Amino acid sequence: MSSAGLALQEAMRTALIADPTLKKLLGGAYVFDEVPRGAPPTYVEFTSLDTRDWSTMSEVGFEHVVSIVVRSNSRSRKPAQEISAAVEAVLDGAALAVPGHRLVSVRLVFWSVMKTGQTYGASLRFRAATEPL
Repeated sequence: MSSAGLALQEAMRTALIADPTLKKLLGGAYVFDEVPRGAPPTYVEFTSLDTRDWSTMSEVGFEHVVSIVVRSNSRSRKPAQEISAAVEAVLDGAALAVPGHRLVSVRLVFWSVMKTGQTYGASLRFRAATEPL
């Protein structure tokens, strides 16, 4: 069985990369698990993935908390807010194909836009539940 958390993260990343609104806001498909050297100043990054057993007496399941950060080179909140809204629009309630698993639900549970140094960024946290196929 493949890792439910990693399969979920890859499905989320694939959905984000495919979204034309997010791609336009980022200036390209800049959604990373590991940010490469020379990355553009504005991008989306998966920063943490926590997986917990969510099984019942009769069913196996997992709960995942996926953290995503928006990095922006803007001195205004607006780009970070717009990018965060686009990420939410793509992922909140999405019917993602997670290989080897059934996605029960995925919901945004936290969103914060904050100043980091001279520029603004954002932090989003999603909660998802999966069951193995």
